Amino acid sequence: MKRPTASQIRAFNEVAATGSFSRAAKALAVSQPAVTAQIRAMEEAHDVRLFDRVGTGANLTAIGERLYRHTRQMRDTEKEAAVILHSARTLMIGELTIAAGAPGPAMSLVAAYRDLYPGIRLEIIFGNWQQVVTAVRERKCDLGILTEAPHAEDIFRETLFDQALVALVPEGHPLAGRQEVALADLMDEPLLFRSGQSQTQKQLNRVLHQVGLKPQPLLWLESREAIYEACAQGIGIGFMFDAASTRADRVRRVKIAEIREFFPEHAFCLKSKRTLRPVEAFMNLASDQRSDRGAARERAQSRRSGRMDERSALTN
Repeated sequence: MKRPTASQIRAFNEVAATGSFSRAAKALAVSQPAVTAQIRAMEEAHDVRLFDRVGTGANLTAIGERLYRHTRQMRDTEKEAAVILHSARTLMIGELTIAAGAPGPAMSLVAAYRDLYPGIRLEIIFGNWQQVVTAVRERKCDLGILTEAPHAEDIFRETLFDQALVALVPEGHPLAGRQEVALADLMDEPLLFRSGQSQTQKQLNRVLHQVGLKPQPLLWLESREAIYEACAQGIGIGFMFDAASTRADRVRRVKIAEIREFFPEHAFCLKSKRTLRPVEAFMNLASDQRSDRGAARERAQSRRSGRMDERSALTN
């Protein structure tokens, strides 16, 4: 028994639904002769007549009616599939999994993304630097957010902002009122270090090695949240990238004299995932937010420059 092809069934269903070969051709985005050829091939292969041609229209025969009752669900399924795919393309629906090293940079972007695309279901996981990179490379997530994400041929990354590495000093500590502190001044303090693959600790270790200091930390803690809470409880002084958390309770962020450089926070993904619509939209949002921050910084600098010029003019 020869089976009708999917193209033949599709053409048949469209003619049956629209009552016209020309309207069916328009709906399927093909020529009318192509639709006619599909119907004729099915009729000849099975020695049946599916339609009575009436003027410019087409009426189902008895066998055509019977066939349509059994196949029209295929047309409905195709239409539903088209709606789903269109919705995904326009970001009305979809999924996005994000791996992040810190909640601060991730959540501000997630909040903005959620406002723009409420139909996208978001899943967010947290880990250290290596865990986030591994999750992206092994496709366990769609994109990552990290300080100094890897620079590689298979990675696309978008810079979000630059941030400083600061000391976390408990409120009430003698150093809490300082604008800046030298690492040498911290050597007699109880220090809290990160364990595992922490980018914060790697950068701190690099600078400590450069200046020849070998501190003995009081505690090694696994997570940034544990470091912050220990500082808030007055246990010791820790270290953090200043944008990693929006918390400001019972802790003061103090600049470190030996660390003048800034560290970029990146959103990144595999280049093969760059064009996925939910990922593309997230990266575009990241780029737009960076541009907005840059414009705001330029306006602030312009205002400061203007005030300095005014003061100079008054002085002269």
